[in-house]
Amino acid sequence: MVSNEVEYKQLVGQSPYALTDIKFPVLLQRFLDTIEDSSQKSNGKFKGQSKLQGKDQPRDERKTVVVLGTGWASHAFIKLASTYDLRIVVVSPVNHFVFTPMLASAAVGTVEYRSVTEAIRVTNPYIDNFVEGRAIGVDVEGKKLQVHLTSLGTATGSFKGVASDAPCRLEPEVLQSFVEFSEDGSMVQRDQSQGASDVIELSYDYLLCAVGTASRSTIVPGAKKHCFNLKTSQDSKRLRTAIGEALEYASRPDVQEFYYTSEEVQQMATQERKRRVCGYPDGAYQHLRDDISVVLIHGGSDLLPAMDKDLRTRALDALHAQGVEVRLNTRLKEVGRDFITIGEKGSDIQETIPVGLTVWAAGNAPVPFVKELLSKLPPSAAGSAGRINVDQWLRCPTHSESSFGSVLVLGDVACYETQEKYDKTPQQLPQTAQVAGQQGAFAARMLNRGYDMQATPPKLPELSESEAFSVLRVWLAARGLEEAPGFDFLSLGLLAYVGQEEALNQVAIGNVPIFNYSGKIAFVLWRT
Repeated sequence: MVSNEVEYKQLVGQSPYALTDIKFPVLLQRFLDTIEDSSQKSNGKFKGQSKLQGKDQPRDERKTVVVLGTGWASHAFIKLASTYDLRIVVVSPVNHFVFTPMLASAAVGTVEYRSVTEAIRVTNPYIDNFVEGRAIGVDVEGKKLQVHLTSLGTATGSFKGVASDAPCRLEPEVLQSFVEFSEDGSMVQRDQSQGASDVIELSYDYLLCAVGTASRSTIVPGAKKHCFNLKTSQDSKRLRTAIGEALEYASRPDVQEFYYTSEEVQQMATQERKRRVCGYPDGAYQHLRDDISVVLIHGGSDLLPAMDKDLRTRALDALHAQGVEVRLNTRLKEVGRDFITIGEKGSDIQETIPVGLTVWAAGNAPVPFVKELLSKLPPSAAGSAGRINVDQWLRCPTHSESSFGSVLVLGDVACYETQEKYDKTPQQLPQTAQVAGQQGAFAARMLNRGYDMQATPPKLPELSESEAFSVLRVWLAARGLEEAPGFDFLSLGLLAYVGQEEALNQVAIGNVPIFNYSGKIAFVLWRT
């Protein structure tokens, strides 16, 4: 028997939260944080200056912050970090931030790649350095990082002179760690047989691990080899090229019925053409419209399970209206070069479908460096699904007090639990761009303010008389922020694009739903 209104709403799938549950103190703090960011920017802190103190150069005693990754968390941190107070070095195999929700649109030509990317040096031109490479090892106690530099071959091979041999800089192959620190920690030992690329060592005061996740395509036989991914701009370019090639192949005379006289061969040509085509043909490929077949395989009972039921239904109806065949409660069993094998949940019956190409958009897995970092941390640092446990200030456990607070974990890598008003047990924050972006901004403000990250909670340090009455210090004291508040995620709702210039919008403040809408208006908001 349902005992109260809250339990009844949960039973029928409605949100139990009301307008009175809006976190107004959190909203106020976010508003004040925005004012603080604006004043810091006006003071020139983001440009390595302090106009109020008459200084046009960064401070001499700056903490070094090494940022791993160029995703949502890193991008938010870099935008807000004070280069006057912090020496910032970014390490990533790609030198740009990608607005990932629009990768699919870039793959089909709706938007161009350059409109969904931003160079990290443009995000903040005043960072001290960007290192194009991949972190492969770390000495947490010695505060040193090993980085395998990306080869200097370009996509056109201009450095090597041979275009066909040029490596892909955007998506280098995963390199396992062949590097070890020497016993005294003073140098790096490297296996010289592992290629010509160099391994360097970086020292840091703070390490921000925001390396994101990789596609978990190894769970299905053949998926890693035959599926296209959609996590990077390079993935989007590859998929766009593959779609174009499939459409061109299906337009060739030798897969058209009129090219042959035998009825049997004509049928074979028709089947081959339909197998090869994919996507939605535009005006240039109208002759293939009747040959198009798009199939979406989903293991759950609903699309977009994080959204309300009416929006989930709208998403399914929108895809059906566009001719997409949606298979719910269905598992992918195998992927081949020109086929996939699927099976409905709870059934032993399998079905093989011929395909022109397959896109993998299911499941995430930790990148190799996360496993490397976990090996240097205590067992309590290991979270679910290979993630790293963090406290409310995004610090992971370490083996000693001297290293505690020097490693912050953000975004998809962080395993952060929170318990809301009507939650019976703590819940992990989702691996979304919204969470990662807020965590990046939160970390930037903590380090900008100069909190002692070894203390619990982090506290503002004792300063000289002149520094103690700086504008920022007085501002923080007035807000009661001598001790750092914990991270508090504030959801602003969900957006999803469903094609044909239609989108879904679930507006919320925290867990409190405000309103839902879909269609063209939601698409305009999604594009902005």
